[in-house]
Amino acid sequence: MNFPDFVTPDGRRAWAFLAIVGGCMVFTAVIIGSLWLIKDHDEFVFYLALAAHVQVLVGMTALGWAMGRRLQASASRDGVTINDSQIEVHS
Repeated sequence: MNFPDFVTPDGRRAWAFLAIVGGCMVFTAVIIGSLWLIKDHDEFVFYLALAAHVQVLVGMTALGWAMGRRLQASASRDGVTINDSQIEVHS
C-alpha cells in the first residue's frame, strides 16, 4: 500500500481525510459506549444524542473543509442561501 507524500497539497489533503475519518470513527465508538452505559436514563440519552449530532456535523464540515469545499450560509428576509462550492487549491 502506497501512502501519499505529505509534502504535496494532494498528499496533505489525503492525510487530513484519513485523520478526520479516523476521528469520526473514534467519536462514534465513544458515543455508542456512552449511550450503552446510560441507557436507563432517558434524559441523559436524549442530550447525549443531541451532542452526537453536533459532533457529526462538526466532523462532516471538517471533512468537507479538508476536501476543498467551503460552506457559506446566509439568511435574510428573502430566505436562506446555502452554497457548498468547490474552491481552487493553491500549490
